[in-house]
Amino acid sequence: MQSSLSIVMCTYNGAAFVEAQVQSILAQSYPFEELVIVDDASTDQTYALLQQLATTDTRIQLFQNPTNIGYNANFEKAIRLSVGDYTAFADQDDIWEKEKLALMMEAMQPSTALIYCDSVRFSDAIPTNPQSNKKNRRIAGSDPLLLGMFNTVSGHASIMRRSALMPILPFPKDVYYDWWMAMHATISGGIQFIPFIGVYQRMHTQNITIQQGLTEQEHRNRYRIMLSKHLAAFTTIQGFPETVQLFFRQFSQLWNQSLTMKLNGRLFVFLLQHHRKLFYYKVRRLPIFSAFKVSFLFCFRW
Repeated sequence: MQSSLSIVMCTYNGAAFVEAQVQSILAQSYPFEELVIVDDASTDQTYALLQQLATTDTRIQLFQNPTNIGYNANFEKAIRLSVGDYTAFADQDDIWEKEKLALMMEAMQPSTALIYCDSVRFSDAIPTNPQSNKKNRRIAGSDPLLLGMFNTVSGHASIMRRSALMPILPFPKDVYYDWWMAMHATISGGIQFIPFIGVYQRMHTQNITIQQGLTEQEHRNRYRIMLSKHLAAFTTIQGFPETVQLFFRQFSQLWNQSLTMKLNGRLFVFLLQHHRKLFYYKVRRLPIFSAFKVSFLFCFRW
């Protein structure tokens, strides 16, 4: 018997792009169970557009929050409202390739906790000859340390087994939900990656995870704070082996110190000691030199 698949999408003031995304989902070749959409108290025409779309396809299950509850809480609500054996995640402003779900579900092993595909960014027109990002290595498997510095598992390109997803709710408030899912997936069946561009991620000024117009230093400072919150959350994951728990406790402590210290030699040594895993995501000709440079920038501030 074929496993059932639910798609969950959260919307907020996305009237400019949401219809195109919904149509690309409804056009999927894979027979999914439902598209659960939870609108987070939009103040534009998003919900009205979704109401109209819902009349055209019974797979659309539409809900609206009376007040805004935020990105993570809204995705959590959508997940709890869904019923499929597997859950796919959709952003309101992307476009999906027609075979995205079919190829991913066909490739997914029964024991796998999470599978994700590739995605590319666009701003105006969908690229006719899209190319994968060659700078970052896609992370797969069961080693959480590979996800310690950076997450390549994008929620908008992911499908997760419900039996692995439900126990990790609620999502921590200040943590990217897809990074949280990926970390837990390493201990509940592992992560698969399929090298297929299934999502076109639209770039515009309202993107949550795309920060435009910032200086390099501003990006670095935001990253410092963001990673500090994520490492703190990772120390609470109970399913890790003791060695992994100890690793994240040490990493979190040293990284937090770097937020207030100009010189953090202990963190510098820690990053270089574990550079093969912490900087695994970086595709570089001389990885040790790249790790040295990045570690220096984060550990020594003048």
